[in-house]
Amino acid sequence: MRYRSVAVVLTLAIGSGIVAFALASAARNSTAAAASTETDGYTPPRTGWGDPDFQGVWRYEAVIALERPARFAGRELLTDAEIAQIEQTEKDQEANRLAGVEGEAVGRQSVAASPIRGNEYNSFWQDHGRPRRVYKQTSLITDPRDGRIPYTPDAKKADARAAARYGVGPYESFLDPDTGERCLTDGVTGMMWQGPNGGHNQIVQSPGYVTILHEEYRDRRIIPVDGRPHGTIRQWFGDSVGRWEGDTLVVDTTNFDARTNFQGSRDTLHLIERYTRVDADTIEYEFTIDDPKTFTRPWTASRPMTRVAKGISVFEYACHEGNYAMAGILAGARGADKRAAARQPPR
Repeated sequence: MRYRSVAVVLTLAIGSGIVAFALASAARNSTAAAASTETDGYTPPRTGWGDPDFQGVWRYEAVIALERPARFAGRELLTDAEIAQIEQTEKDQEANRLAGVEGEAVGRQSVAASPIRGNEYNSFWQDHGRPRRVYKQTSLITDPRDGRIPYTPDAKKADARAAARYGVGPYESFLDPDTGERCLTDGVTGMMWQGPNGGHNQIVQSPGYVTILHEEYRDRRIIPVDGRPHGTIRQWFGDSVGRWEGDTLVVDTTNFDARTNFQGSRDTLHLIERYTRVDADTIEYEFTIDDPKTFTRPWTASRPMTRVAKGISVFEYACHEGNYAMAGILAGARGADKRAAARQPPR
């Protein structure tokens, strides 16, 4: 079922932002036009009010890991032979899906199954439905050069504990699983980076605003680009303000809620995103993470977003259909507790 929520968001955005936008529109647009930078000769189309036009449905569908796998240590690029092997694996997996055979687990021979999580979904749930694109880079992280997240010692230990616990339990409360497993949200970075399942983002624009509607969980971000400062309220997606640097959309986000989590960074997370349309069908998406509490230095990652065919909208991703499965998860854990207690000898 297609959604009408984008139209509602646009109506609200236009109503709240048109006055502030009108005061600065002419000056900002003339400045942006003068500062416009072309990428390999490509100049993006413009909206009716003069901003670079990013509207459409975009998704990430490559096979690059967020962090560089150990087997590629010290190497920023794949060899031609490795690229050919990964491309063949993707083709074999597509053939298996079309034949109704599960075949080899998605991503086992690729660089990664997903940039943010393991491969807990079999191919029935894989949304790409076709061979994913293969790029030369061995990690999405471009800085530092080793392609690894520069954790502080304490944060690295905490991340290892979280990774060991992810999706495992047993859970004592519905609050124990992370927000993604509870069908709430994977946060801002999860919206932009989901690969195998639900990686679609629909971008719509109105004067003074850019809105990003994510297919999974129906998350949406309404980003003002009218020059306003940050607010003070902490939110699930943080407080985002955007600006145009030539043809690049730069989004600065702070004030995250402490219950959000990206690679161990929570309410101290500072996220800077850059969206640059490099051709008609590709947005280069880059983000920088700055959180001295969790990381020893800021770090940056980059990956392409591919345009989906024109006229396509996002569809419903029902998650647990109200997350009714949570009762089953908790009941299973209590059953495991009872079985474990029954095996204990009496004292």
